[in-house]
Amino acid sequence: MKKEIQCFLNYLSNERRYSDNTIKAYQRDLNEMEEFMDQSGSSKLEELEYRDMRLYLAYLNEKQLSSSSIARKLSSLRSFFQYSIRQSWIDQDPMELISYKAKKQHLPDFLYENEMEKLIKAAEKDDHRYHYRNLAIIELMYATGIRVSECCDLTISQVDFSVQIIRVKGKGNKERIIPFGDPAAQAVKNYLEIERPQLSILSPMMQSPGYDRLFLSDKGIPIKPDQIRTILNTLVRKHQLNLEIHPHKLRHSYATHLLNNGADMRSVQELLGHENLSSTQIYTHITGDQMRKAYLNAHPRARRQSREE
Repeated sequence: MKKEIQCFLNYLSNERRYSDNTIKAYQRDLNEMEEFMDQSGSSKLEELEYRDMRLYLAYLNEKQLSSSSIARKLSSLRSFFQYSIRQSWIDQDPMELISYKAKKQHLPDFLYENEMEKLIKAAEKDDHRYHYRNLAIIELMYATGIRVSECCDLTISQVDFSVQIIRVKGKGNKERIIPFGDPAAQAVKNYLEIERPQLSILSPMMQSPGYDRLFLSDKGIPIKPDQIRTILNTLVRKHQLNLEIHPHKLRHSYATHLLNNGADMRSVQELLGHENLSSTQIYTHITGDQMRKAYLNAHPRARRQSREE
């Protein structure tokens, strides 16, 4: 099955233009399945049957994986088997009769608007050696809702200050255009003028023609997601903010605040780069919950009834 798996991964990379991280996730899921089948019987693709997949599902459950992890792995297998049918490697999908329901999806964790303001204020007055860079990262991620990987991959040429937009290549190598406001624009400009020239001379890599990655680490090389996570955690800890923070929380906050303030869901879907509207709809549970709390706290009749209860 190794040859077929590699063909499928090449297809995802060359034709579907999936990101490296997505392809690695598919590869892990498929290799794990192939190893299990090899140990339990036969790993020949054309010999796999429904009962083999039932055994594999039982194996995943025995590992005590989360329901969302199991659902993702099964989704990888379904995609692979559907591709195999199109390639005439198999006649029938062994996953066809397999059904699995993940537990209720957790709501995205986000910062309230006042909490976001506290984080930005802390970044503005922070005494870090490269605090202009740190502020620019926070402002731009919150202003655009980009993923931390997209932030790390962003180049200077992808930022257009004349109309205040960025061009981002997201999952599946799909490009989307996202506007940003004056605070983010000014923060990025300050970083480019004051700190990036200092950082760019620290690494020979940055002297290469056309190498214009926007955000650089303290060593002058392209910044990584873990380093952005450290920047955020250090900032919260140093300024004693009563917050739990991670890079993706800025993206969740961006989407939640847009919907809370009247943005339509289709627009938010496009801005986030979600392929399916269902991925965006989860934020409506948050905004709906917020509206309910606002009603219970503000409406006279609601307050009376809560006291009686």
